[in-house]
Amino acid sequence: MDAAAAVALNVGGELFQTTAATLSQAGAASPLASLGPSSPSAPHFLDGDPRLFAQLLSFLRHGRLLAPAPPSAALLAEARRFALDGALLASLSPASAFAPLSLRPSALLPLAGRVPPSAVAVCPSPPHPASLVAAHGGVVTCFDAALATRASVLTPLPAVDSLVAVSPALALAGARDFPGVHLCRFSDDDPAAAAVPEVLSWPGSPSATVLSMAATVPSGAPSAPWLFASFESARRNSSAMVAFDLNSLSPVAEIGRKEVFGADVEAAIPATKLGWLCEHNLLLAAGSHSSPGGVVGDIRLWDIRASATVPVWEVREKEDCFADVAASDTLSALFKVGAASGEVFMADLRRLGNGGGIGLEPWVCIGDGQRAAAAASSRRKEGNGCMIECYCNWVFVTRGADVEVWSQVELAPEAGGKKVMKRNWVGSGPYMDAGAGEEAVKEKAKIVSWAFGGSRMALARADKRSVEVWDSALAKICANP
Repeated sequence: MDAAAAVALNVGGELFQTTAATLSQAGAASPLASLGPSSPSAPHFLDGDPRLFAQLLSFLRHGRLLAPAPPSAALLAEARRFALDGALLASLSPASAFAPLSLRPSALLPLAGRVPPSAVAVCPSPPHPASLVAAHGGVVTCFDAALATRASVLTPLPAVDSLVAVSPALALAGARDFPGVHLCRFSDDDPAAAAVPEVLSWPGSPSATVLSMAATVPSGAPSAPWLFASFESARRNSSAMVAFDLNSLSPVAEIGRKEVFGADVEAAIPATKLGWLCEHNLLLAAGSHSSPGGVVGDIRLWDIRASATVPVWEVREKEDCFADVAASDTLSALFKVGAASGEVFMADLRRLGNGGGIGLEPWVCIGDGQRAAAAASSRRKEGNGCMIECYCNWVFVTRGADVEVWSQVELAPEAGGKKVMKRNWVGSGPYMDAGAGEEAVKEKAKIVSWAFGGSRMALARADKRSVEVWDSALAKICANP
């Protein structure tokens, strides 16, 4: 078909003229993309609202809505008829529109059953619309980018601990007490789906359970996305990370295999948190072990192009070991929450030496340094249960039911012109403003999982059978007509 060929459309009695190239922007799933050339005297007929269709046609031409207001429920319903709702919402909620201090609750997604969600994930966008996936019990439910329709998959897992959204049609689920990474397919359109395994296992140890997962597209690797999964053997005497090619669903590499000899558990702590730094081509792997003597943890950075057995950098944590750790590509730094102090620390990746570094102190406290120093030698557990995550240029920390955000700001020249991290709180939701007398309420509303994508933040709380969606780009949208 000639991309420049004219196409005439009769929509609800009103004539529209465009080109095949413009209609092809709707994607193969849209009926608009299959319309061939036609003349004004014999146009294709579409039963629809011409006022709404004019906005959709403008969207296809420009890649965005020209009207500044969020789309109406009627426009989203019309877009859904032409399989454009996902692209429409993705264009309105890009990562470039993300502003943490503007985040406000925009949707509450109810989940079937009586079990609160244990994990949430957001499909990476682009190239896919930012669909949202939630695990509740052994069920994994996917919401489309418009948060209007859903599909659910029942897994054999008693509960899901690790969840990764690969695409709107595929999610991966794992559990600490059940073997393998389980594929959750929300579409049967792929004819090759039946020819691939539905469970990914650690080669040679099919009974190994899953501690953590992360998906990415490594630079310099094949064009397929990769999955990194941290496995632990059923007897808990060995562990390793395995990289899988998500096109072929075959293992690519085994990374950092560890064996426990005797009772020396601390010498082989498995990775319970994985993260990928795309710009640095590094895999972050961290894990900790609690004993009567305190908490001990390891943080390692792996360049899998160089070695799958020796990390490029590692540190053993003893004093104020991390409760959680995350990595930021844009800030070129690692961040952790101290388990004892609850304070946030930062390590500049550009100052970390290659080839080890055990014994060196990489961390700088960006919070209350005096409090961190006092807690380092104590048995306090101020940071227990806190989670930390990096998204775009910001660092987020959960504090029970609340979310704090750290932003990098540049001081004025007269103050030295240095860049420092400043703390704020996200939003003013139902738990954010709870007073000291409502600690019991806040404990029940504790955040157990979260995810970021586009201009959204998704939260799962301990006492809610639903997922909160916070958006900084859109006002509250009722997606249903």
